[in-house]
Amino acid sequence: KAKSEVLEEEGLSQSHEFYHALTEDDVPDEAENMKPKDTNIQLFRLSDASGQLTFKVEKSGAVSTSDLDSKDVFIVDTKKAIIVWIGQETSMAERKNAMAYAHKYLQSTDHPLLSVACLAEGKHDKQIRLALSA
Repeated sequence: KAKSEVLEEEGLSQSHEFYHALTEDDVPDEAENMKPKDTNIQLFRLSDASGQLTFKVEKSGAVSTSDLDSKDVFIVDTKKAIIVWIGQETSMAERKNAMAYAHKYLQSTDHPLLSVACLAEGKHDKQIRLALSA
């Protein structure tokens, strides 16, 4: 059977066993474990130009807005966030599947808890340039 005890902070001395149990030495730093091992920005292309949806690495390292094409969806992994960039001329299939591919990709990484932002071409140009320059 579980047992509980209420301790009032004002009545406890600093030498009480409760304070000895609160050392930080034994606690693993969860944030350190969640940092990606590879810090290179990666650019992925989601395209159905061949008749079927394909998802492939387009570029790794320095990425700029000139690497993006209006006819496709691009997923950018900055290792701090995931950006789903949707070109103005993308097909309905590419648009519908963009977030699903980003989520599936993210789950396969060593940093699966990053935020995902969806940016449409022409509406969020400043944000995508800022993210790629970081």
